[in-house]
Amino acid sequence: MTLSVGPTTPLQAAARPAARVPRVGRRLSGRALVRRLLWHAVLIGCSVVALVPIAYMVLTSLRPLQGALTGSLIPTHLTFKAYSYAWNTVQIWRNVINSVIITGSSVVLIVMCATLAGYAFGRLRFTGRQLLFAVIVSALFLPGVATLIPVYLEMKQLGLLGSRFGLVLLYVAGGIPLSIFLMRTFFEALPAELSEAARIDGANELQVFLRIMLPLALPGIGTIAILQLVNVWNELLFASALLSDPNQRPLQPAATQLIGQYATNWPVLTAAMTISALPMVILYVVFQRWFVAGLAAGAVKS
Repeated sequence: MTLSVGPTTPLQAAARPAARVPRVGRRLSGRALVRRLLWHAVLIGCSVVALVPIAYMVLTSLRPLQGALTGSLIPTHLTFKAYSYAWNTVQIWRNVINSVIITGSSVVLIVMCATLAGYAFGRLRFTGRQLLFAVIVSALFLPGVATLIPVYLEMKQLGLLGSRFGLVLLYVAGGIPLSIFLMRTFFEALPAELSEAARIDGANELQVFLRIMLPLALPGIGTIAILQLVNVWNELLFASALLSDPNQRPLQPAATQLIGQYATNWPVLTAAMTISALPMVILYVVFQRWFVAGLAAGAVKS
């Protein structure tokens, strides 16, 4: 009959490729699953390697002094005496306040300068723009250790040696090159049509920056703010070399002073290091989604 469907009809010919798709799809999904499991295994292994020293530091801070370096990995008796001693007797709370003042001031100044300069290098056209940008970014290739002696002599000549203000200026100068580089990338990735439409409506350059570009660049601002917060908070070399007054030192050099020449109170030392690391850990855990989104937003140009 003319209505019967034979083995060579177009209906069966079209159905055969569709029948093979699920088998190919199963093979591909299986490979993807294996790759995902391997990547998860690698990430879990890296996480364990990173977390074991942190866990050991925290557990050591909870041990009594007599069994700080002996006994099982997990102490049988937990005590918070080391935290009380570090906070009250050593008065490490003063160094925490110094770290907050120095870090907060440095990050605010870095964000302000880098945002303005990044917008100028990314959206404006002026003579010598590329040359000036290359000179600023070239500072990224200079190791910080190589500048310690010149910075020390310059700070002494300017009368800023031993002051927190001089340390803030140093951190701002050190953090601006990378921050400008990142902010320029963010501003270049923003659509040019937005600023052109604002100018057509009568907005001047400052209004375009404040009302159009700055809100769109908030992921980039958050990225450089988190980067500089971690860098300034954890900086040790220049803070130890330029500040000699224990009452003005930030937390990192104050914690290293707890290491004795002949004996070290390891629970107190690890308690101080735990207090030092805790704010940055909380900061990254809370803002990691915005941090990763900010890096991805500035990775490509529109």
